[in-house]
Amino acid sequence: MPAKPVNKQVPSKGGIFSKFKGNIEAIAIGVKFFFNPQRFTLIYPKEYIKLKEGYRGFIVLRKDKCINCGSCARICPAAAMRLIRLPFTDPKTGKTRMKLWPVINYNRCIFCGYCVDVCPTEALYHVPYHDVVYETMDIMDLDLEMFQKEPEWDTEKLGLPVKYVVDEKMGLIKVKIKEEGEKQ
Repeated sequence: MPAKPVNKQVPSKGGIFSKFKGNIEAIAIGVKFFFNPQRFTLIYPKEYIKLKEGYRGFIVLRKDKCINCGSCARICPAAAMRLIRLPFTDPKTGKTRMKLWPVINYNRCIFCGYCVDVCPTEALYHVPYHDVVYETMDIMDLDLEMFQKEPEWDTEKLGLPVKYVVDEKMGLIKVKIKEEGEKQ
């Protein structure tokens, strides 16, 4: 026989103020850090985070290195990479035949880098950014011509590079980086 549920009344403690105490504490913390001169808000695009080498940003194809094996499309867990069939003229024989080429849909890409890792000829590579703005969702589904071009990254031209470091007294602080790569 199943247990019978029992409703118990929990007595309230502290009156009406206790219900708002947590909200008031959260607002106080927000106000404290709002006026803090060392706050670490990134003023984007005037500042951008200088990313480390090996960062997995947008993926670009080197068509001349591609051997059309299709490994990139097979390993993609998000099905962002796919193969399209396009006519190709062999420079040695002069014959035109159909060939499979990889293209990417950035609406689906999770930037895992499996396609870059599995490519036997290193025909795919990462650029060190992915904060590019597209005007519509349709242009994020790249064709072969666009997949071979690195996306335009205006943030590097407009902004100053910064990085975040941990300071024992201040906590997380933002440090501006000179162009040579040294701290200011």
